[in-house]
Amino acid sequence: MITAFFIALFVFGLAIGSFLNVLVLRYNPEENLWNTKKLSGRSRCPHCNHELKASELVPLWSFFVQKGRCRECNHKLSFQYPIVEFLSGAIFAGLPWFLNGFYNVSLQSFANFNLEWWYYGLLLAWIAVFLAWLVIAAIDLREYIIPNELNFFLAFLGVLAGGLIIVYGDKLFPFRDSFLEQYRLIFSPFQNFIFNRLLGMAAGGLFFGFLAFASRGRGMGMGDVKLAIASGLILGWPDIALAIMLSFLFGGIMGGALLIFGKKEMKDKLPFAPFFVLAAFTTVFFGRGIIGWYFSLFGI
Repeated sequence: MITAFFIALFVFGLAIGSFLNVLVLRYNPEENLWNTKKLSGRSRCPHCNHELKASELVPLWSFFVQKGRCRECNHKLSFQYPIVEFLSGAIFAGLPWFLNGFYNVSLQSFANFNLEWWYYGLLLAWIAVFLAWLVIAAIDLREYIIPNELNFFLAFLGVLAGGLIIVYGDKLFPFRDSFLEQYRLIFSPFQNFIFNRLLGMAAGGLFFGFLAFASRGRGMGMGDVKLAIASGLILGWPDIALAIMLSFLFGGIMGGALLIFGKKEMKDKLPFAPFFVLAAFTTVFFGRGIIGWYFSLFGI
């Protein structure tokens, strides 16, 4: 029963991933992200404009059956299609599985819908956060821009999830307002949920804002600053600090590899949002383990 439920979530997530691909591929920086006229049109091959049939729109399956090519013009299709679809499915299935363990909630009770409404609302908010981060990373990779609409959406989700935790937090397992769990006590000057969220926003905004100002927008854009503020509201302090450190670690490793293999030059731009999003994912899933490993190096 539980396995079937999470498989169904994964399949549903694949379908949502197809829509996310439409959102990313049809995005025009000069237009609103939620342009319903552009989003409602039939899907077509980006190369020959061939209108895709239903059999060509099955998530994951169609891409690999067609060997990553358009049936009409045989042109190679972007691997963004299966990657976004798979990650969306993994978010819908894997994130609730992880959060149920994090919040100490029975998978059986979750799958049977035996829990209170607010808990499902909290999980849906977290799923929406991860999907928004995924779309932000994909758009920044393609366009070198982060839509304001998604940053505002993230901030709204941060307020929504935070509000649910504030009202119903006494029903959660201890130390579940931070993905660093008890290590939050060491790094945070506050033990208040709201103060930690405000501090997370300030830390993300000030740090990235300084980098944007110092580089005059060449090394860090205002979209990155807004992303850091919204994500700081979602993750809070000290989680956002770990996410920032990991994002520069991941960016440095990838940037160095691209330079070594001649794929980029020092003057070339590199979108930063994908590294920040990867760091946010890592903080949520592995933050406590990373901090525990760090302390173990000192025998603590």
